[in-house]
Amino acid sequence: MRDTPLLSVVVKQMIIRHDVDPELYLVNPAQFPAVVAVDSFREEIQVAYDDVDRMLKPSLIAETEPEPEFRDRCDGMGTLIRPSWILTAAHVAVELSEKKVIAFANAAYAARSIVIHPHFHNYSDDGDMSSVKHDIALIQLAQPVQNVAPLPLYPQTDELQKIVTFVGKGDFGNGLIGPDSVDTKTRIATNRIEQVDDQWLIFKFDAPPETTALEGISGPGDSGGPGLIETAAGWAVAGISSGQDSQRLGEGYYGVWEYYTRVSQYLDWIESVVQQPALNGSP
Repeated sequence: MRDTPLLSVVVKQMIIRHDVDPELYLVNPAQFPAVVAVDSFREEIQVAYDDVDRMLKPSLIAETEPEPEFRDRCDGMGTLIRPSWILTAAHVAVELSEKKVIAFANAAYAARSIVIHPHFHNYSDDGDMSSVKHDIALIQLAQPVQNVAPLPLYPQTDELQKIVTFVGKGDFGNGLIGPDSVDTKTRIATNRIEQVDDQWLIFKFDAPPETTALEGISGPGDSGGPGLIETAAGWAVAGISSGQDSQRLGEGYYGVWEYYTRVSQYLDWIESVVQQPALNGSP
């Protein structure tokens, strides 16, 4: 029997090591209150039976059509960086309506405006990462978020070889099988920055033993979520989940390369947006 979703997902929860207890990757969302799902949807779960099921497990086959079951699915993440501003990926933001309501733990807030980087270029039809440019956007909320401290941006350009922590609620799996399940639980994973350029922080999903303790990468639904570097003052946002070069290995398998927008290269643009008088009706 196969659990087959009715809908397909193209955006990027966490894909982890197969040899580490998955419970170690779970965190209480209250540990990262500024990290939020900016998009989600409810999909119908379709149960499909093949001929083998019908022959070997006939008792599982319902005589009557069962009532449909549904599940919630995260479809994009973001990070509160000012009381009224969320940082996310442009390829997530272009799918959002300005009527979008975003739920933090304490309350929900309506979007006021969405600002896409003016030079953003999305994925080509074949998902080639080389075609993606400036995958960064900002969501302004109509009211400041209460009782949640925004996360600061990482201002340094010394990211190479640093350990980054990812936070997400998307699809879940491991490096042997790729994305495999959906539960919208908050997970973290870590990775080491192996390459940087004027746009990207680049990671490789290494197979054990050459890994970080909680090695992992983003999965479907994690796009727009943060790559965090721990500083003396606490967490800072160094990257934004953008996409993956699967090297024909398959999404989420060991050996793939993960790309996060390099926040340190966009500090001036971010500041210019949040300070625009036309947009700056709230902090």
